Amino acid sequence: MRTHFVGEVALDLARLESDLATCRSLEWTEAYSDYVFGGSWKSCMLWAPGGDAGDGVVTNYVYDRPAGFTAHAERLPYLAELIRETADLDRLNFARLALVTDSVIIPHRDLLELSDLPDETRNEHRMHIPLATNDNCFFNEDNVVYRMRRGEVWFLDASRIHSVAVLTAEPRIHLMLDFVDTPGAGSPARVAGGGVEVGIPADRIVTRPPLGDDERADLLGLAPLLSMDTFDEVFSIVIKKHFRRDGGPDFVWNTMLELAAKSPDQAVLPHTEELCKHYTLERSA
Repeated sequence: MRTHFVGEVALDLARLESDLATCRSLEWTEAYSDYVFGGSWKSCMLWAPGGDAGDGVVTNYVYDRPAGFTAHAERLPYLAELIRETADLDRLNFARLALVTDSVIIPHRDLLELSDLPDETRNEHRMHIPLATNDNCFFNEDNVVYRMRRGEVWFLDASRIHSVAVLTAEPRIHLMLDFVDTPGAGSPARVAGGGVEVGIPADRIVTRPPLGDDERADLLGLAPLLSMDTFDEVFSIVIKKHFRRDGGPDFVWNTMLELAAKSPDQAVLPHTEELCKHYTLERSA
């Protein structure tokens, strides 16, 4: 299933804000925070195999147990209702809140570490519903940057290289749902239009100016400063540039590999190559 806009849900904003206020007091995990540069990435599990909130790392759950709501979801009645009304619970593996502030996420593919799981239990389809967002929150797939609006329902092809930028201290909170694949069963989203793959609407796509030669030269001029000590800072700069300027396909990883090859720190290039392999090609559980 390719990335596409599904439709919208009519959010009850008063009940939503009540649940979002309550959720701040729940136990959030920082699973997958190694994908993030900057502020915070946190998640709160609302539905999982065995109804166990767990640690948020999807490979650490016992998949042969029936999935169900966690104790966190029991304190969030509106969000639990939204999940019941929007998702095919028979195919739902995980539902979690994802909170991001002032951060960029490394371009990566998801699901790589799940390849050894049986087809009937492996996450195959991911759905997003933004609950709190703003115009400084961006999603990216391949070389397309776009926004998802509050209350919209999206299916994402998480097997393609994608990343996120939240360029504000204002929290972005999404409801993320992962489903198993059931051939011939139709869309796992109970939303009008859920069976139609319309792609990314043109009015959601962010038009970025082309990256100029001077800007590219300035970025490559960071090579003498790139070391294992400054690696995260330089990587963050390159990702942020990608969300503001169009540097072409695979801009982030190509730029980081070029910078690493010119770095005076000989540890940087093998480190960058290993990260690129880990985030985009193969990853163990």
